[in-house]
Amino acid sequence: MRETILAYKVQSYSAVQHLLTKYFERVRSDPGPAAHGSMSSMSQDRSSRWTDIQKGLQFIQSTLPFPGTQEEYEVFLRDLVWKLFGEGNDIYSEGEWARSVELYTEALSIAEYADSEDISISNTVLEKLHANRAAAYLNMGVHDQALEDCDKALQLNEGNHRALYRKARSLKELERHKEAYEAVAQCSLAVPQDPSVIKLTQELAKMLGLKIRKAYVRSKPALNVLQGSSLC
Repeated sequence: MRETILAYKVQSYSAVQHLLTKYFERVRSDPGPAAHGSMSSMSQDRSSRWTDIQKGLQFIQSTLPFPGTQEEYEVFLRDLVWKLFGEGNDIYSEGEWARSVELYTEALSIAEYADSEDISISNTVLEKLHANRAAAYLNMGVHDQALEDCDKALQLNEGNHRALYRKARSLKELERHKEAYEAVAQCSLAVPQDPSVIKLTQELAKMLGLKIRKAYVRSKPALNVLQGSSLC
């Protein structure tokens, strides 16, 4: 009986190793999103991505050794985070806010796990995960959580104007109007012609009793100016 159990464990381990090896070979040979064009291929890519996510999650919850080098293991974890981010974005675009939050949260949890393994996930990816989860929280009306994610994104990149805008919206909904105006004012300097930013700026200025000023629009340079002509 004991020998049968041991044989089963060895077979199961070998099967998992084989599946993971095949998965990693596909990850390395994937040409990337730029190579995919048609709707059918995009649908297949998404289905394949979700299969890879499930296999990846199954593996990292085990204590099995990774069937590859340390460098390949690092690529594997980074790829898993990136695929969860991509799936979260697609789910978000379909209006499933709560589900997208779950996917972004899973990606951030794996990033923490990777850090515990001395594997770093790029700040750019982490910044986007926090900023996009904030957007999902905003749509769900969970404004305190959205604000927290915006602050985390801005800690990673203080110039992220999307995070600034979402922070301003969160603060406005929390009735912290002065702070909201300060955030949207920073955002307005980065993207002064953005209609959503202009609208929110004007709304907050009105709430605070500030004078609403019309923005200056720079004129285009004349096209008939002769090159090399001297200044007056």
